[in-house]
Amino acid sequence: MTLNDYREQFIRNTVIMPRTADYAPENTDRALSYLYENRGQNFKSAKELEELLLEAAAITNEGNTREGCLFREEAGEGSGLAQAGDTPAIWDRFLSIFHWMLSSQCFEVEELAAFIEYVINAAQFFPAGCGKIAMLMSTYVFMRFGLPCPGYTSEDEYCRIAAREKSLTAGDMHQLLADPEFWDFVSYYLSLCPSRDLTYDNYVEKLDNGSYVCHLAGKLTGVRNRIFRQNAELFYERYGDVPVIFDCSTLAWIDMEGISVLADLKKAGKKFRLRNLNTDCMVLFKVEGFDEYMEGADKLPKIDLRGCEKINEGADGIIYRLSDEVIAKTFKYEPDYYDIVKRRIAQKNALIVGVPAPFSFGYAEYNGQIATLMELIHSRSLRQIFAAEEDIDDYILRYARFVRQLHEIRDEEKLKNFDRNLLGEEILEKADRCDPFLKEKYRGRARKIVEAIDEPECLVHGDIHPNNIMAGKEEMLFIDFDSFSTGKAIYDLGTLYRTLLYNGSEDGQDFNFFLKIPMSKCRKIWGMFFEEYYKDEQDGIFWEKAAEAKLIASLFALASVIKYKAAPDVISKWAAVLEEDLEEW
Repeated sequence: MTLNDYREQFIRNTVIMPRTADYAPENTDRALSYLYENRGQNFKSAKELEELLLEAAAITNEGNTREGCLFREEAGEGSGLAQAGDTPAIWDRFLSIFHWMLSSQCFEVEELAAFIEYVINAAQFFPAGCGKIAMLMSTYVFMRFGLPCPGYTSEDEYCRIAAREKSLTAGDMHQLLADPEFWDFVSYYLSLCPSRDLTYDNYVEKLDNGSYVCHLAGKLTGVRNRIFRQNAELFYERYGDVPVIFDCSTLAWIDMEGISVLADLKKAGKKFRLRNLNTDCMVLFKVEGFDEYMEGADKLPKIDLRGCEKINEGADGIIYRLSDEVIAKTFKYEPDYYDIVKRRIAQKNALIVGVPAPFSFGYAEYNGQIATLMELIHSRSLRQIFAAEEDIDDYILRYARFVRQLHEIRDEEKLKNFDRNLLGEEILEKADRCDPFLKEKYRGRARKIVEAIDEPECLVHGDIHPNNIMAGKEEMLFIDFDSFSTGKAIYDLGTLYRTLLYNGSEDGQDFNFFLKIPMSKCRKIWGMFFEEYYKDEQDGIFWEKAAEAKLIASLFALASVIKYKAAPDVISKWAAVLEEDLEEW
């Protein structure tokens, strides 16, 4: 689409939406031109994005506000707006989320545009023209992807659905992606977008060299893959066996059913190429063997971590500080890239349902391998806190309450976008692996006990040990979403028991070799954590859950030494521990 196309759409929308009344059309035209010229800009940080947004706002308000006054300086009596003093914190969080959504490429274009309009209109950052600036910035998002803007139908309807009962606060911004009011507005906004209803012919364009470009858009999941398959069949039926480019500029995600459509085309000998993949899709296509079909396959940014500070190291990878805003995680072993992509999608979905987590920015290439890029959290892990401080009681209690909040997310509407029972299936697999090393009377018993655990399904992290919890003075965040899924809360507690109490030094020293803190401190952490977690439960439930957690921990411990082919006496030792736990049942 051309700049004139966007001009015409903007003028049409200002007629329908009087709140964006064009009191300075020459300013609007300059702002649109500025944004269009910068539609291909790659933002390395939220700061760079801020510069573009503030310049567009300054152009829009030039001559209509006091010179140098970019932000609203007062709320106004009875205005319902946030106090002006709160604006910087709301603005900073808005920029962080905006940059993440734009960089992550796992949101649909229309979702990002809706986010911009919702927040700018709710927060009223600027002294004038907020409605117009919101529409300009949402238009900018559509410009980046060459898509048409929404066609507004009624200002009254728009304002009713976008209205909030209270002013937007910095706290709201932390939970915005989990706010039902926000997603109600997104659903409404999507209904206004013509890009959601493109006909088959709109997806196809013919190039001068005789090739055809077919544009893939949105999320190719579920029923949309049937449409994708039907459109592909229609295309070849109409145009014959011609070279095709599948342009993925606006493809947010494709699941395995969608990939099977391409696999069938590949099997049938069709000539096609893949172009403009986002990083999630690029990694997934590489894993599924589509490298030769990708145009300019080496699209991942290359990074150099030499000289970068190593800020953490786990069993499978090392984390480096890439900048003041971004960390890079490299892997010690060749990772399962499909799992990495699924993990990033899980992390995004976790943020949407209100789970505190850092932003994931995608991937980069380092020394020929893929590294993941994430938001740098300016806080310490609980492991670092427990190792460095003696007065840790308050952190332990917060730790227990934080994990319990995760486990209280049980609504099916929130659970539906996550893998189901990954940790539960892993525990059952470990039970089966352990059976041959147990005495006959104990075999099969662990699986039956685990399957009989009576708990509601909830969200579980899968590995809640202290190295995976980042803590500041006021908030905590989860990191490492390898096993994040639905499951039963006791699964998480069992893995925590194993990490805290079953990683002691073999030489009998009072030291946890994994967490690098004394075992006496680990016992204290477990005792206080467990008591706080179940403080509102009856004694019978408390002791039942303690036994279940210990059983799960023993399964993990024995399965681990079997997997890594430990000495027979070590395997026998952990088999005896598990048999002792099973005897109690």
